Amino acid sequence: MSDAPSLNHVAMSMDPKVLDEQGRADILSFYGEVFGWTEGDNTGEKGNPLILTTGKFLEFIYLLPGDPETGEHMRTPPLDHFGLAVKTRDQMEEIVTKAKAYKERDDRVQIIDIHTRDPQSPESKYTLTNAYIGYLLPLMVELQHVEPAPSPHV
Repeated sequence: MSDAPSLNHVAMSMDPKVLDEQGRADILSFYGEVFGWTEGDNTGEKGNPLILTTGKFLEFIYLLPGDPETGEHMRTPPLDHFGLAVKTRDQMEEIVTKAKAYKERDDRVQIIDIHTRDPQSPESKYTLTNAYIGYLLPLMVELQHVEPAPSPHV
């Protein structure tokens, strides 16, 4: 459906201690180096959020400090995530390689390495390759590459 709404942003409330000056610098460094994201303008926004722009028009990650008095902020199980599609497996490998290099300097990086699910039945129409990367945010980032399944041998 071409008129369907498209994903615009993901918003997360975070522990305000993580979004202090050093935390912001760490987040910007990691997501900039690994994904190419940059800091967006938060002028006029309440609460001093950190906005990470992905480079695509109107696509961003919105990080809002949680309530410092109550401690309320997003808490998730380890594998909760949002997904990004990559155009090629090579692009995925490049991003995962950058994350692994960053992890050598900062052990807070979490990586679930590249995995491919091959078709399990003749009805399968695609092969899914994915990996997960996490760093300081409450949600991990899943990278996905989908390609047509190989034709069955006749």
